[in-house]
Amino acid sequence: MAGLLRDTRFAVRQLRRNLGFTITATVMLAVAICANSTVFSWIDGTMLHPLPGARDTGQLVSVMRGEWNTSPTPPLSYLDYRDLRDQNQSLTGLLAYHSEWSALTSAGAAPERIYIGNVSANYFDVLGVRPLLGRFFLPEEETRPDAVPYIVLGYSTWKTRYAGDPQIVGKTIEIARHPVTVIGVAPEGFIGAAPGLRDDAWLTLNPLGANEYGLTHRSIDFLIVLGRLRPGMSREQATQDLETIMRRIVAAYPNDHLGTNTITLDPMWRSPFGANGYMAATLPILLAIAGVVLLLTCANVATLTLVRFVSRRREIAIRQSLGAQRMQLVRQMVLEGVILSAGAGAVALLLTSLTAKTFTRFFPANSNPIVLNGTVDQNVVIGIVALAALASVLSGAFPAWRSSNVPAAEALKDEAASISGGSHNRRLLSGLVVAQIALSLALLVISGLFLQTLRNLSAGDPGFKQDHVLTASVGLATAGYSNDEADAICHKILDRVSALPTVTVASLTDWVPMNFTRKTEDAYPEGYAPRPHESLEVQHTDVTSRYFETMGVPILEGRDFAQYDNRTAPLVAIVDQTAAKRFWPEQDPVGRRLHIENSVFAVIGVVKNTKHQFMNERPAPMVYLSYFQRGFETIVQVRTQGNPNDIAPAVENAIHEIDGRLPVFDVRSMRETTQMATIFAVMQSTFAGILAAIALILATTGIYGVVAYRTALRRHEIGIRVALGASPGDVLRLVLWQGLSLTAIGLSLGLAFSFSLTHFIAAFLYGVGANDPLTVIVVVVLLAAMSLLACYFPARRATRVDPVAAIRAS
Repeated sequence: MAGLLRDTRFAVRQLRRNLGFTITATVMLAVAICANSTVFSWIDGTMLHPLPGARDTGQLVSVMRGEWNTSPTPPLSYLDYRDLRDQNQSLTGLLAYHSEWSALTSAGAAPERIYIGNVSANYFDVLGVRPLLGRFFLPEEETRPDAVPYIVLGYSTWKTRYAGDPQIVGKTIEIARHPVTVIGVAPEGFIGAAPGLRDDAWLTLNPLGANEYGLTHRSIDFLIVLGRLRPGMSREQATQDLETIMRRIVAAYPNDHLGTNTITLDPMWRSPFGANGYMAATLPILLAIAGVVLLLTCANVATLTLVRFVSRRREIAIRQSLGAQRMQLVRQMVLEGVILSAGAGAVALLLTSLTAKTFTRFFPANSNPIVLNGTVDQNVVIGIVALAALASVLSGAFPAWRSSNVPAAEALKDEAASISGGSHNRRLLSGLVVAQIALSLALLVISGLFLQTLRNLSAGDPGFKQDHVLTASVGLATAGYSNDEADAICHKILDRVSALPTVTVASLTDWVPMNFTRKTEDAYPEGYAPRPHESLEVQHTDVTSRYFETMGVPILEGRDFAQYDNRTAPLVAIVDQTAAKRFWPEQDPVGRRLHIENSVFAVIGVVKNTKHQFMNERPAPMVYLSYFQRGFETIVQVRTQGNPNDIAPAVENAIHEIDGRLPVFDVRSMRETTQMATIFAVMQSTFAGILAAIALILATTGIYGVVAYRTALRRHEIGIRVALGASPGDVLRLVLWQGLSLTAIGLSLGLAFSFSLTHFIAAFLYGVGANDPLTVIVVVVLLAAMSLLACYFPARRATRVDPVAAIRAS
């Protein structure tokens, strides 16, 4: 121990003597470690802790029926869920829920919009959650309508709305003008069963008796289902168990289960219900990019470290001659790397505590109850310690071992050789430079591809006009109005808003495209024979007349919706080109019939295709239904002659003049709303761009440092060459050649490396190929130019060497 303390003090003295190197290396390693720990903190706060407050989330699985995708709709009906719950042998519990917006109402106060989960009675038991106050739901309350239903409040709702009232249990509050009794409060930190989304309160599945139809018909899929695996049971075994039950259900009720009915169980870290389906695809890519930057940084610091150790080789040789053991010398040099890495880790931990909270900044303002952010907990701290240990090995231990591997007699006998570090160290320095250039090229190519993808997404045509359109959500459904009352208010809203100055057209809908929300149902076109296991899922939305005019979507055939397409009129629908081509190829779709949710709709028109969620999505069938025949949510859309944000206050005032109690929210331009569709491209391009810029700087400084160092070692040789008649051009070419030859090798290896890496990001690109030649050429030219510049300055200094002074100094 005394020897270790002595060696540690010696290492600290060496680092203090080279303060510039110490600060530079610490900062570089801290930034690289922070990049990795920041992404890991995002993974830790989302994928590794998908359901805060729930017990043993590693044993929880989400249940998917049908074709798997990252944004599915609720897959099961209540009757199917009940059969799976009661008949399975692989799960200790199976819960069900669906969430929707509602409002806290009270006399004389404006409604407060909240996100409510309608849940099965075993919801909290399966999640392993215990109430902070009161109790949770009983089995007999799951589907029973009550005159005064029961509600469980979320912790934040209890604290903010009711000031943490300890006597809240048993009190009556209002939800959408209906009285409910508070029976419990969820514990702090618990936000629900959907990763990344927050529920504010919970009701049972049929609290007011309004969902009786959905509870008694297998064709109504509205439940998201989670299960907890029995001890010793694998996901594969549980999948087979539920598949067997599902096949029996499909055989017994075939008309209610057309299309694909396969069961897929996903761990919660990649569950498609919530945010983790997107996180699981994006964050590992960012972590891999950050890992490459860490390797690049370690190579850069290892280069600087090796140069320091080579310059001290005469000192090291003398100490060996005096009896110092090689392992003791290596330990002293390794301790320098350990101290540097430990300091970098401490700085990275401090930086990560700040950068972890930047995750939400990538998400623009939107109506989704998103709760996503990084956390700095013991997992992140352990990760930083592991990264610091790795950095100390790569940037400290390896150079120390190589630098000590030269006999002392040789170093003392030939000073020039000792100073130059020997051929093995020269090869190592050259290899480190080549590695830095290769890694930098790969990162620059990836960054260039992501930046082009973001540019293409931003400039792409979604099929509708985003400019000069304002959207505003109105809480009619959540405020407890009847259908007739809501329809009357909607007509008044359209009249008032349409009359505002600069407004050219106004309409209503219940959905905004490219905003992370998705509404789908199975549709059964009349006369269409589906292929075996073909999914008949279509996206749909409810719109009023002039919606397509508001959005700038042309009607290609048939007519628009009219005011007489109301709740008393025959049901009508408009389909897009994809639906028309798929269901009625080479036929006229107008007049055809479409079965959706046990209702029959007559097709009255065909409109141009539009994007629904993302610019890079594949075309999917879209069905537009008449808002005044079945509309629920209310979103006002107005097209203006000028900046849509300028008219936002007037739109809100017009709505409040009709009913001052109506909650109006998410008032923003269509351009702002659709930014949600590009957040992952923004995240990828921003992160990759920053790290690629760091990589370029590291590679440039790395090659500059090595060329400058090796040029300084050859000062005596250059002096002799000049004395023998070498011109400045000859010296310039000599020095440039040693740097550019390394650059050429690095670029060649980097191209091969980048071609292998871009294969993994091809699915995230849009409008550009994974091996886009223009991107590759630009990156190669940029990196070659920066390398040439880095080599030029040492070469220029070499041309000014005084041969007499150089030979005399040697």
